[in-house]
Amino acid sequence: MRTLFVCFWTTSLLFVFSPAATRAQDEGDDAVQRDPAASSLLVMPTGRCLPAGTGTVGLAAPWIPYAAYSVAEDWQLSAGGVYIFEDAIGSGQAYYTYLILKNSLFDDGSTSIAVGGAVLFWGQELKRKSLASWDRATIPAVFAVTTIGNENNALTLGVGFAEIAGGFGIGFDGGLFAGIGLGYEARISPNWKLMTEHFSSVLSPGTLHTVGVRYFTGRAAFDLGVIVVPNGSIDLPSGTRMPRVLPLLGVSIHIG
Repeated sequence: MRTLFVCFWTTSLLFVFSPAATRAQDEGDDAVQRDPAASSLLVMPTGRCLPAGTGTVGLAAPWIPYAAYSVAEDWQLSAGGVYIFEDAIGSGQAYYTYLILKNSLFDDGSTSIAVGGAVLFWGQELKRKSLASWDRATIPAVFAVTTIGNENNALTLGVGFAEIAGGFGIGFDGGLFAGIGLGYEARISPNWKLMTEHFSSVLSPGTLHTVGVRYFTGRAAFDLGVIVVPNGSIDLPSGTRMPRVLPLLGVSIHIG
């Protein structure tokens, strides 16, 4: 069922927006703006790396300060994080930080292939009356991703493995995680892209979906959309999981 859902979204987007992207491509590379944040979609990385000696800083989706820099040709280092002094349900402080190293193995302008590794550091303070303790996790992960197409119209496929502690309350079970991701980007005007992503766990239940737009001009790109986790919250007395919908906001400034 999840596969059919993903295929439906992708096929619909290809049918509707491919003509617009093709027209933009026919105008020539010099006629349209370059996307300064093309090394990633709304959430997932693409197979592209930043040009050597350049970087980006900004606010990564959903709202995490980050920086990325191409330390050498085809090598990109990214890091980000946020510290929350009081979380949404008042259980205490929390933090989320990550470090990602990506290596582009192949890029001929129409197909890009990259592999990488990541480390996620997460913690949440647990308050029980007058007592407080911390629940912490260090999560290693590896991934491979390929992007087929150009910035006007491209499909990104990815696979990743991680050791997830507790599932983070976002609808994924804890333990060994194996997931697949599918992303699509289509230029719908010289300065606008439509993007959507779909992630699914292979070894356990859990899916995550995003949809949004990116506006870019010069050295800046702005992302706006939503993240939908179909089984992200348990809100009913029966234990039935209800969808969780989170706003998605990203800003990227190109440097170098």
